[in-house]
Amino acid sequence: MIAKLAYIFNSYIYYYYCLFQAVVMDIDETILLLAVTAVAAAAVRIAQDRITNVRLRQPRVFRRRTVLEDLSDNDVEDMFRLNRQGVMEVYHLISDEIEPLTGRTHAIPAIVRLLAVLNYLATGNFQPSCARIIGISRPSLSRFLKPVLKAIKRHMDRYIHFPRTDEEWQEVKVGFFRQGGMPNCLGAIDGTHIPLIPPHDREEQFRNRKSYHSLNVQVVVDSHQRIMSIRSGFPGSCHDSHILRQSALFERFERGQMPEGWLVGDAGYGCRSWLLTPLSNPQTAAEVRYNSTHIRTRSVIERTFGMWKSTFRCLSKTGGFLQHSPELVSDIIIVCAILHNIALANNVDLHIDDDLPPEIPALPAASEDSSDLGNNVRQRLIQNYFRDLQRRTTN
Repeated sequence: MIAKLAYIFNSYIYYYYCLFQAVVMDIDETILLLAVTAVAAAAVRIAQDRITNVRLRQPRVFRRRTVLEDLSDNDVEDMFRLNRQGVMEVYHLISDEIEPLTGRTHAIPAIVRLLAVLNYLATGNFQPSCARIIGISRPSLSRFLKPVLKAIKRHMDRYIHFPRTDEEWQEVKVGFFRQGGMPNCLGAIDGTHIPLIPPHDREEQFRNRKSYHSLNVQVVVDSHQRIMSIRSGFPGSCHDSHILRQSALFERFERGQMPEGWLVGDAGYGCRSWLLTPLSNPQTAAEVRYNSTHIRTRSVIERTFGMWKSTFRCLSKTGGFLQHSPELVSDIIIVCAILHNIALANNVDLHIDDDLPPEIPALPAASEDSSDLGNNVRQRLIQNYFRDLQRRTTN
């Protein structure tokens, strides 16, 4: 660079020297011509140098984006875990919130943003893989993942709720009775672990009994595997009974704000008047029958977890550990619960894959988590219903 500047400087010095000789000392015009030639050469050298160093602007390449009309019905369910009706239901629900405000021709439309997020939740693939399928860049998907999740989550109460009428509650009870034979059952409750990469300063807080990091999520379902209640955000080290005690669900039942009946839960919960758990050591035929009925009735939530994690691979270790903050992972979990219910309502054929790792069994609840009233309610049910049931069956 210094050599180029010296060349240009010397050219100008030579030009003015020649000009001086020609004008002041009346030298031949040939010298003037030489001066002009030297300056012209310097100008050409400058122009060439600028052309060499200018970065040519590359034309933008716009990837072809996947739209619903391009896919078969099977492809839609395969990629997004919803059928067309389900996808459009979610789209009409949130399109106003996620539609790009810019008027640019190539702004990413709301439907493509939604499909990208649905595919990410369905496959559990890290974002570059998802971006290639949908036809958008990785930074674009990372940028609108959170807004799309937030937009869907705002409609949580519309899709995740307990029955709102006595008739709907009766349908829930009848469903459980037909499935497992448990009378007055209002729902099945359990916790499940969703893997994540924890914050570095809180790793131990998120480490569960199987020594990987997770959020422990409390879920209540009906006999048709519809999620009626979900409590997300607790670190994997938290016990199921602790999460229940911190939830609004516990307060509603304790205050008598729920219908007459009970939930069924495993030994990770204490036995209460509204939450029946299995007997640890059944002795009589009636107690054995109670435990068998309890297991059949409660099995629906285990199937729900299997179906939920098979449908949305981001929730399973097989889809990789979620690499987001615990708060965003909690939002992902809730959104997947909403989408699960939407899929059921739209008759999507959900299934359970064989490669899922087993659920982590809960540690038995402490004795103080149970109440005397709860133990009495369970014992009366065994004596008044399951013992009589045995007699009726024998006769």
